[in-house]
Amino acid sequence: MKKKQTIKDIAQAAGVSIGTVDRVIHKRGKVSKKSMEMVTKALNELDYKPNPIARTLKNNTIYSIKVLLPDPKKDPYWKRCMDGINEIIQEFGAFDFEIKIYCYDPSKPKSFSKIGEQLIQTENLDALLFVPLFEKESNTLLKKLNTRQILSGTFNSSLSNNLVDQHTGQDLYSSGRVAAKLIYDLIKPHSRIAIIHIDEAFNNAIHMKQKEQGFISFFKEYSSFEIKKLTLNSNEFQSKFPDFVEQFNPIDAFFVTTSKAYEVAEALKSQGTKSKMIGYDLLLRNVECLKKGEIDFLIHQSPKIQASLGLRGLIEKLIFEKEIPKKRLLPIDIVNSENVESYLI
Repeated sequence: MKKKQTIKDIAQAAGVSIGTVDRVIHKRGKVSKKSMEMVTKALNELDYKPNPIARTLKNNTIYSIKVLLPDPKKDPYWKRCMDGINEIIQEFGAFDFEIKIYCYDPSKPKSFSKIGEQLIQTENLDALLFVPLFEKESNTLLKKLNTRQILSGTFNSSLSNNLVDQHTGQDLYSSGRVAAKLIYDLIKPHSRIAIIHIDEAFNNAIHMKQKEQGFISFFKEYSSFEIKKLTLNSNEFQSKFPDFVEQFNPIDAFFVTTSKAYEVAEALKSQGTKSKMIGYDLLLRNVECLKKGEIDFLIHQSPKIQASLGLRGLIEKLIFEKEIPKKRLLPIDIVNSENVESYLI
């Protein structure tokens, strides 16, 4: 078995003190050019690998990471993201980290901008992980992070620019196409399809636009299908959705771009109407509708994994100087009534 080299071994090989080797490895203090060359040569020849945990503890560095995500009280989808973040905080609890979570109102771009601005003004901020629901405001925040050389990470929604250091999530354009293919296989030619956006800030929301674009791109190849679109917030749903259904009746299939497919399923049931439906996310009410056949498929976005991988990447970059991928795309999971239990474990 190959012997693991120590700082003492490097010092003996280089003919210098252990303190000199320590200063070279940790890049602190003054070292003569000759000593630097001798230590570097010994490090290369002996293939020395520093212990990243010991290095971090010895440096006595306290890293500051802030997490900014939509408020789970406003939308329960984000509760699983919060769970994933808290698990990573516990996992790396032995390290000197200050990790704090902040929430913004997912219906108000100004809420995101205000809190984001406050966070980047924080003294000694090392990294910011956030959900970029709003494109314009997120781009502004990213430019400021880059100017201040603060490590950045995003998850769930992706931005078109290349400014972020790490993004974790699904290819939302592709997930829209997956939803379109599922619906295509469920309905007949010349059917009418509805795209439903239930959200308070669609005009600024990147993730829904990307899903819609992917969905429509699929059906451009099949001109015999008619696609209608409805965008509204939750408060408008009860008053406007029934009129939409009545106006365009019959609607053969619904594509709901957010986690609120259950609202559409329950509204259709109360009207005595049944249509094919594709939605997103394993919220309890969505799962209940899926099991009853009121929703045909749910696309699982793995929110907990997205958030935990995003935070882990930033932590490992800071602690271990580990290279992190610019983009980490997760699988697009298709869930139906037969396999949903395996996702709830």
